[in-house]
Amino acid sequence: MPPETGSVGPPGYPHSTLSGEGSAAPQAEAVAQNDASRAEANLPPAGVFEALSSALAWARTALSSFLDLVSLEAQRAGLALMWMVAVGVVAAVCIIAAWLGLMAALAMGAIALGCPPIAAVIVVASVNLLAGAVLIHVCIGISRDLLFSATRRQLAGKPLVAPEPL
Repeated sequence: MPPETGSVGPPGYPHSTLSGEGSAAPQAEAVAQNDASRAEANLPPAGVFEALSSALAWARTALSSFLDLVSLEAQRAGLALMWMVAVGVVAAVCIIAAWLGLMAALAMGAIALGCPPIAAVIVVASVNLLAGAVLIHVCIGISRDLLFSATRRQLAGKPLVAPEPL
């Protein structure tokens, strides 16, 4: 005995029951209902486009995370640099105060040995001036290595030049 009703559509999808009379209107209505249910399910299309879209989304997320990390580390480095400068300034003030005290003690020792006070102060100031001039000359000599000459030569496309003997 044949069944009077049958199901329309693939298994797993909502389907409607049709009468066995073979009318075309209920079948068309069932097909339209199946199409509507498929559209509501929003099943993503499988294929190359989906894989490419997924890879680009992953790359965007990875780049965003990387840039967040760089931003946080740059902020941390800036804060550390600020503290290093502040502590360096305080250390410099302490060292200068100690140096001035040492120079005052040296001048007082020279005065105690019988040297005139003005001469002791002039000698201490002259020694400090000479030491400062020598240190500035050394800094100028060192700064010549900081001109990025090799980098500029590489960017300009110039050939390698042999270093000058010192």
